[in-house]
Amino acid sequence: MYRSSKEKAQFLKKIQEKREKMCLFGKIYGLNSPKTIQCSQELDYLLNEYYQMFQTPKKKQSIPTHRIAVTNSYVWQYSLPYAK
Repeated sequence: MYRSSKEKAQFLKKIQEKREKMCLFGKIYGLNSPKTIQCSQELDYLLNEYYQMFQTPKKKQSIPTHRIAVTNSYVWQYSLPYAK
């Protein structure tokens, strides 16, 4: 789904603000503080939402290879004694 660059910039600003807030909470309350952890989880949520909205998935290019062929080439290359 295409989103405008203005929306993207606003979203990145929200992410940066949440990141700064989390760092501040970490310095003030400690990294194991419930406030810091909650802020970290909110940041994770924003990041996941950003990637779902603005990142396009890349198509995987895979070459089908039969498992037997790969195994046999390994055996032949290294001449495993138990495989002869």
